[in-house]
Amino acid sequence: MVTVSVVVVTYNRPDHVRTCLTRLHELHRPADEILVVDASPNDLTVRLVREEFPQVCLLRNELGRGTTAESRQIGFTATSGDIIAFVDDDAFAEPDWLDHLVVPYDDPSVVGVGGRALNDIEGEETRGLGDVGRLLADGRLTGNFAAHTGRVIEVDHLLGANMSFRRSALDAIGGIHGNYPGTCLCEESDISLRLKNAGGRLVYQPDALVHHVAAPYGIGGKRFDRRYLYYLRRNHVVMLVRVFGWRDPIVRYYARATVHEQRQYLWLAASHMRARKLDGEPRTVRQRARSALTLTRAVAELGGLVAGFPAAFVARRRDERDVHVAR
Repeated sequence: MVTVSVVVVTYNRPDHVRTCLTRLHELHRPADEILVVDASPNDLTVRLVREEFPQVCLLRNELGRGTTAESRQIGFTATSGDIIAFVDDDAFAEPDWLDHLVVPYDDPSVVGVGGRALNDIEGEETRGLGDVGRLLADGRLTGNFAAHTGRVIEVDHLLGANMSFRRSALDAIGGIHGNYPGTCLCEESDISLRLKNAGGRLVYQPDALVHHVAAPYGIGGKRFDRRYLYYLRRNHVVMLVRVFGWRDPIVRYYARATVHEQRQYLWLAASHMRARKLDGEPRTVRQRARSALTLTRAVAELGGLVAGFPAAFVARRRDERDVHVAR
């Protein structure tokens, strides 16, 4: 039977870590080892783990905020399981989570298995049933990782809050890429897409379920602020270039799709700034102020897109250097 190491990456959420680890210790099929990688600016999580979960291994990521990928790499190198499973600190596993997660690994061609993450949003289990974890032709990614597909399906990428990989496959691609700063978007997609490029298969197992408790607040609130949107575009460009290279058309297609989308936002903002609507009715101050917010959204996304290209150049050069050193 394969051995499984579970890695929990965390930043300044000791209460979530307590619940996460409690759930992991209630699994029907226990993990062979559990490791917490903490990047917090204080020792609250360290003290919690040492006092309440002394059997759990704990490592520090001194790089701090915005280094989720680096925390994953620390966990990967410090564990020994045949399978490395990652859960976020705010992802609370069902008791049979690991039982279901490991089943697809009976197929030797499967190098990664991801599970479902419920966010307590109405209708999420039926939304996007035919569009889970896909890489589109224009470089965009679909999510829908709460959808209950009713069966195991093949996907292009996995959700970082609930994903796992074969150790041998991660070793073969050189481990986990860092340098996805800010909101750390796209770092998990980088892993998945590189494994797919190397010929591996990734699957989505809807019965491997976690409850993603911080997500409802994030999806409806501050998570989608202008900083989030900036790093969404910046990190996405970096990810596409690192995975596919500069010459692949998908990089150009993504840039074009982003610009087209923001042109629509700019047109909307400009139309709402007019003193009167098309029917002659005056706009309220609130309506005109909303147009300014729409404008800042477009500026943030276009700024992130532009910033992504020099960042991708630096990241790709660093990747090439690391490969050369490894040889």
